[in-house]
Amino acid sequence: MSIKPKDEDAWLLDSEVQSKVEKIKGQWKVSLVFIDTKNPRRILIREIGNYRSEKLANISAKYMQQTAARDPRGTQKVNKDGYNFNIN
Repeated sequence: MSIKPKDEDAWLLDSEVQSKVEKIKGQWKVSLVFIDTKNPRRILIREIGNYRSEKLANISAKYMQQTAARDPRGTQKVNKDGYNFNIN
């Protein structure tokens, strides 16, 4: 029996998944960023964990990103024109 997602979480099925690795207080923090492909302004960030080295953090980030993505090949992409950047 499959679990149906809530209506407000259904967009996560078709989202682009990216990873973020940043150094905070001597540890490397890994987060996953879910971006809606239809509405790029809808973003969800989930912290995965902290690691003692950058190499371990990058390995974990890549693995978690591929696991969380519906399409592990990475073909789900956000339209970059969906963001309204003013360069001035």
